[in-house]
Amino acid sequence: MFQIERQQLLIEYIDKNKKASIEDLSEAFNVSKVTIRRDLIMLAEKKLILKTHGGAMSIGSAMSHEIPYAQKVDLHSSAKEKIGVTAASLIKDHDIVIIDTGSTTYEVANHITQEDVTVLTNDLRVAMNIAEKGRSHLLVAGGILNNGVFTLVGENTVNFFKGFRANKTFLGCDAFTIDYGITNRTIEEVSVKREMIRSSEEVILVTDYSKFGKQVFCHLCEMSEINQIIIDTMDEPSKTKLESLGIKITITGS
Repeated sequence: MFQIERQQLLIEYIDKNKKASIEDLSEAFNVSKVTIRRDLIMLAEKKLILKTHGGAMSIGSAMSHEIPYAQKVDLHSSAKEKIGVTAASLIKDHDIVIIDTGSTTYEVANHITQEDVTVLTNDLRVAMNIAEKGRSHLLVAGGILNNGVFTLVGENTVNFFKGFRANKTFLGCDAFTIDYGITNRTIEEVSVKREMIRSSEEVILVTDYSKFGKQVFCHLCEMSEINQIIIDTMDEPSKTKLESLGIKITITGS
């Protein structure tokens, strides 16, 4: 079987089953795991599937279902770390900051070095990172655990953020476009994120370029509600258009 034929069948298999592991695909197509990994990388680069830790998901399934943290953390990890370093450098001593849930926002928390910073979060992994470092004051929202992604959501979470005023919110996202704004895969997180935006003087979107130009299930906000975007790369026309909306764009490099 030629590579192009196998890859087309791979797309059909993943679309039909919503997700598949490398082991399953290797067995189904009677080729090595190395070959399957290479095929998945090529298909993911063409945005025909979403590559995950140990396998792949269909694009349609990824649009409406939260990706488990263990899978998200391996995606674009180098870019996320650079974004986190750059974002954390914006924090000042004595700032009050809200850190949204996600693998990119985790890198923001991981690189905080300033003194007397107060961190508010609904992400249990972010909270553990801050707690283990012991450098910052930590306030953790209550709520209902969104299994697999270490996120607390619900009315109690929303009310928690209503009670504070922060200097900066570091916001993550699942997808964004210039015209439609930011979208999220799960509806449960939207009301929490909206309160994070409302509660802060400055909203900083931290995201890698793979999220740009896409839309997923739930609309979160317009781009005009964002003050700054920190991203690994962006084409010049898109950067110019976002800057015309009053958004500062910081490019970290891949």
